[in-house]
Amino acid sequence: MIDKKTFKKSFAAPLEGAGFVKRGQTWYLEGKDVITAINLQKSDWSEMYYINVGFWLKSLENAEFFEIDRCHLQYRVERLFPEKNDLIITSCSLEESDQKMLDALSRFLEDQLIPFLMECQDEKKLRDLLVLGNLNNGFISGEARQHLSSL
Repeated sequence: MIDKKTFKKSFAAPLEGAGFVKRGQTWYLEGKDVITAINLQKSDWSEMYYINVGFWLKSLENAEFFEIDRCHLQYRVERLFPEKNDLIITSCSLEESDQKMLDALSRFLEDQLIPFLMECQDEKKLRDLLVLGNLNNGFISGEARQHLSSL
């Protein structure tokens, strides 16, 4: 079992090291075309956290900070990386996680998730991922889908 403070510190450290700015339970990274948001959402029924990722297309609407559920594209991180589902779910459950799992989650954030999010700061990369079907397991607003498809 891991405590909430340790979990949140382990989660935040790689994001802040990569230049994400924290506001509440959400970290933001502003790119040329896209603002990426990543946050922790606590389950109402257990000691489980969910990692949500959102992409805000600046060409559709300008904003500095926003709630992740307003993003033009929204995902649970395990939907973007289904091969990491077990790691993500287990390490984000305070009842099941331990320091070894948190270390593995931090490595995943540093080695895979953050580089992926950095690439997604470009609308053309999001368009390419959309065409390849890599963004099909989440929410994409109709306006965002139309905009990315027209690039």
